[in-house]
Amino acid sequence: MKVKKPRGIRHDRDCGRCKARGLKCDLNRPRCQACVQGGEACNYPQRVVWVDDKKKPKSPKSTSPQTPNDQSPNVEVYKSASINLYGFVDLLDTFCQQIQSSSRDIPEEGIQLISRTLNFARSRIQDANNKESLQSHLVALTNLNQVVQSAHPIALFGIATFAMFEVCCGSFGNWHCHLQGARSLLDLHCQHKADLDNLCGEISALADILAYLVWFDVTGALVRESPLIFEDWHRETLTIGFFDSVGCPADTFDLFVYLAKHRNGNGTCAMDLCARAIAQTLQLNSGDLTDRNLAATVYRGAAAIMAFGRAGMATGGDSSASTYQSNVVSSMVDRACQAIAEIPSTSRFYVHLATPAYLIGMSASITRQCEIIRGYWRNCQSCEFPRYPDAEAQCERRWRICGVGFSLG
Repeated sequence: MKVKKPRGIRHDRDCGRCKARGLKCDLNRPRCQACVQGGEACNYPQRVVWVDDKKKPKSPKSTSPQTPNDQSPNVEVYKSASINLYGFVDLLDTFCQQIQSSSRDIPEEGIQLISRTLNFARSRIQDANNKESLQSHLVALTNLNQVVQSAHPIALFGIATFAMFEVCCGSFGNWHCHLQGARSLLDLHCQHKADLDNLCGEISALADILAYLVWFDVTGALVRESPLIFEDWHRETLTIGFFDSVGCPADTFDLFVYLAKHRNGNGTCAMDLCARAIAQTLQLNSGDLTDRNLAATVYRGAAAIMAFGRAGMATGGDSSASTYQSNVVSSMVDRACQAIAEIPSTSRFYVHLATPAYLIGMSASITRQCEIIRGYWRNCQSCEFPRYPDAEAQCERRWRICGVGFSLG
C-alpha cells in the first residue's frame, strides 16, 4: 500500500537536503527521518501564515488605541511567519570547510572546536532546552576555552558563533563581552591592517567571521551608547557583499560609526549632524517598494533620526530650533515605521533590521509608531527561531516614560 504524504502539506515542500540529494522526504518537522539518521539539520522552505484582512479578529487587541494626534493604521501590523534559520547552519558549515582546507596548520583541538561548535549550533537551533543542545553547548564551550588558552586565532570561530546566539537570544544590545574577548585575542596576532590581511589569507573564513563581529560592535554600541571595541582598520573587513546581505547602505553604516564614535557629542556640531542626516534623507526613494529599498529606508531613517536627535541636543537652549528638529524627527520616524510595516516578515532583510527598529522605536512619539515597532518585535518572537526576547520590553519602558504607545496587553 502506498504511503500518502501528510494531509495539508504540498509535495513540493520536501526539505532542501533531501531534494538536493534526490531522496524521498517524509516531511516530518522540524527534522525528517533522513536528516535525523544523517545527523543533518533539515532545511525546509519558508512557511508563511498571513493575517487575512477579511478574517480580522473582533477582539480589541486587533485595533490600535487612538490618540488625538494618531491615525488608524492602514496596514496590518502583526504578521505571523515561520522564518527558516537553517541557512545559518549552512553558513557555519561553509566556515568549517574553509577553515579545514586552510593552508595554516591547525592544532587538533582547533579542528575539534570547529566540529563541536557546528554541532552546538545545529542542536541549539533545533531546541535550546533539550539534552542534546545543553550537552553540545557545554562541550563546545569547554573546547573553546582550551583553544582560547592556547591563543590560537581559530578560537575566533567559536567566539563568533556564541556571539551570534547572544545577539539573537540575550539581552538586546548587551553582547559586547564576546566582542571584547575577540578583540583581545585578535590583538595577539594583529597590530595593524597588514597583519590582519596576512591572517585572513591563512584562514580563509576569518574575514567573514570578523565582518560579523565588527557589525555587532557598531550596532551594539549604538544601542548601549558605549565605546566601540574594534578599530577602523578592523571594519575594513566589511564588504559591499556583506552590506547587501543585511540591507544596510555602506554610507549609512559610516554614519552609524560616526555617531558611535561621537556618542557624547564631542567633536560635533548641530550643523554637521543635520547635514549628515539630510544626506541620508535625500537618498530615500519612496516610489521603490522592493524589500531592498524598504530595508535601506529603515536604516537611513534610523541614522537620520539619531543624527537629528543629537543635533537637537547640541542646540542647547534654542527652543525654536529644538521644536523644528523634533518635528523633523517625528516625520522621519513615521516614514521609517511605514517601511518596517511594509517589508514582509519573510524578507531576508527582516531579521537584520533589529537595531534600526530599536533606534526608531526609542524616538516614537505616537501610538501608531509604537504599534509598528511592537509588531516587529513580536514577529521576531513568533518565528521558528525566536529572537530578541527583551527588545520589546526595553522599548515599552521608554514609551511609558514618555507617555506614549499604550500597550495592548
